[in-house]
Amino acid sequence: MRTSVALSLLGAAATGVAAQKPLPTAAAVTNNPSCLVAEAVLPENAWQKNGFPNGGNIKGKVVAKSGDGGVGVQFNVEVSGLPEGGPFTYHIHAKPVPENGNCTATGAHFDPTERGEDPVCDKSKPETCQIGDLAGKYGAIPAGNTTFSASYVDKYASLVEGSDAYFLDRSIVFHFPNKTRITCANFKITEPACSGSTTGVAAPTGSDSAHTTGGAPSPSGTLPVAAGASLSASSMTGVAAALLGGAMMLML
Repeated sequence: MRTSVALSLLGAAATGVAAQKPLPTAAAVTNNPSCLVAEAVLPENAWQKNGFPNGGNIKGKVVAKSGDGGVGVQFNVEVSGLPEGGPFTYHIHAKPVPENGNCTATGAHFDPTERGEDPVCDKSKPETCQIGDLAGKYGAIPAGNTTFSASYVDKYASLVEGSDAYFLDRSIVFHFPNKTRITCANFKITEPACSGSTTGVAAPTGSDSAHTTGGAPSPSGTLPVAAGASLSASSMTGVAAALLGGAMMLML
């Protein structure tokens, strides 16, 4: 009896420790390229390909671009033709949609921090949610809506290829309330990031045009002096010495 009670208490304690384990935290992204734009356009009649005759005919797209100052990603979501029912959720998934359009092949939610789906996302702490759980962080599509639009900035998604939170080689998937998949689409870059430019860059403070060009004398033999500049007494002495030296060389 004592042994069974002790084991029960130990099991309860272990469960409590597991429940208290802190969730991983996603880092905010601050270096997203300012001009890059990508979008995932939902294909028409995708519900037929995924075997749901009552799936409506969802149309729309999800546009992704950098947040202000490169912080996070601004998502603009627009969908129409939603079926009856709801609420509907949507997420970034780990894999792209194959050519046959089967949304099941997109794998699980995009989750580089390996947070998992349980416990459910806490909207007040989006940094502890799966990066791909957009509906969990910013709200599902309400029941009864046939159209839906939303715009928000997710600080934890990245447009920088090679980073852990980069998602443009992945997909967006929309779900029925029971988690089955209605429609999906791959992200594609529509506008590449701005390229750097040095046009109009001012010269460093205190720079001298004569120094910038090497200070070489002009063809007339005059010394390069900036407009409006005056020569000090020591400078005049140097100039005179230079002229005298040149005259002596001519005499030789």
